[in-house]
Amino acid sequence: MEKSRFNAVNDLFKLSNVISESLKLAESLADKSSGSDETDCKDICRNVRYSLKPLPFLLAGIREYVTEHEDKELARKFVELHDDTKRLHDICSKYADLNKAAFRTGVAYLSMEVIRQYFFPEKEQEQVSPEGSDSSPKPMTRTEATDCIDTIRAAIRKCAKDSDGNRGKEMYAMLAKVDKAKIQAVKEYIVNANDKDLAQLFTEYFAEAVHLSMLPQNDDVKAQSAGIKMFHIAMTMGYVKRNVLHESASKAISPCIEEVSSGFTATDTMQGSAFSTTAQVPVLRLYRFLTTFTVQSGPDKGKPLLDGNAVSDRDFLRAVMRADYSTIYGSCVKGKMRCVAILLSKAYFKDWKGYRVSAARSMGLTPESLAKYNVEKTFIAKLKELLPMIK
Repeated sequence: MEKSRFNAVNDLFKLSNVISESLKLAESLADKSSGSDETDCKDICRNVRYSLKPLPFLLAGIREYVTEHEDKELARKFVELHDDTKRLHDICSKYADLNKAAFRTGVAYLSMEVIRQYFFPEKEQEQVSPEGSDSSPKPMTRTEATDCIDTIRAAIRKCAKDSDGNRGKEMYAMLAKVDKAKIQAVKEYIVNANDKDLAQLFTEYFAEAVHLSMLPQNDDVKAQSAGIKMFHIAMTMGYVKRNVLHESASKAISPCIEEVSSGFTATDTMQGSAFSTTAQVPVLRLYRFLTTFTVQSGPDKGKPLLDGNAVSDRDFLRAVMRADYSTIYGSCVKGKMRCVAILLSKAYFKDWKGYRVSAARSMGLTPESLAKYNVEKTFIAKLKELLPMIK
C-alpha cells in the first residue's frame, strides 16, 4: 500500500524523537569518565541499540516518500536532523558495542546529505557539481550516452571490488566528468528513445550502485561528493528499470545490502499496469512542451498548458502510461489535456478504446465528453510535430 503524506510526516516525527533520545543516551555515555562502572556503560550501550532499532524502517519510509513525491518541504525537515545524527554517529563510532548503531546512524546522516544536495543543489553547488557545469541537461546522441554509461560502469566495477578506504576518492576521480546534468541527459535519451538495450547496459550494476552510494565516507569531501553522485546514478537506474525495462528494482538488490538500500527500492514505482503501446511515446518531450507552451486564445490565454510546478515529469509519465489523469487534471488547461489524451490513445495505444474509457473516468467524464475539446490550430500543429504517430 502506498505511503500517504500523513504517514511520512508521522515517520519523520518518530525519527526525530529516535535521534534525539539516542543522542541523549550516547552523550551520557561520552560524558562518563574512563573509570566509570563498566556495567553502567554496557547498560547505556544496550539502551542506545534498543532506541535505534526503528531507525532503518523509519529512514526507508521517509526516503521513499520524499524521493517518490519530490516533497521539498519534508526533505528540508528531514535534512534538519543531519547535525544531531552526525553527532550521534561520531559517538557510536568510538565504542565497539555500538558498531551496528554506528553503521545505522552513518547510513542515516549520509542519506540526509544526499537528499539535501539532491533537492537543494543551489545551496551546495560546489559539492553537487564540482566541475561547475550547467545543471540543465542537454540532449545526447546514442554514442554520447553509451560513452557516459561506459564510464559509470567502469567506476562501479572498480570500486565495488575494492575494499580499502581510498575507493571513495577513486570513485570521485573516475566520475569527474559525469555530472548531474549528464546523468539526467542519459536518462532522457533512454526514456525518449525507449532504448531497451542501452537501458539494460546502464542498469546492470544497479545493486552495486546503491551499495556504493550509501558507504560511509567519513569526513572526506571528495568521497562524500562521489557518494552523492552515485546516489543520483542509483536513483536514475531505478527509474529506468521501472519505466523502460518494467522491472522491479528491489529484485536486483542482494540480501547482503538490503538494509543499506531499502530506502531506494521503491523509488519511481508505478502503480497498476501500463497500457500496451504500438510505438514508443516521447513522454518527457511532451511534458516539456506542455509546461512551456502557452494558450494563444480564449479565457486561458497566456497560461501554460500544464503547471510544471505542481506536476512533475514522473507524475505526468504515470498519467500518460496508465491513462489516469486524476492527479494532474486540476493543474492543466482541461480542454487541451482532453485533446492530448484523445490523440495519444489512437496513435500510440493498442487498446485505444479502453484507454479513452480509463482516461475519461479519471477526469470525471464520459468517453463521449472526453472527445469534446476546442481545436487550436497552432497547438495541434505543434503536437503533431512532436508526436509523429498522430495523423
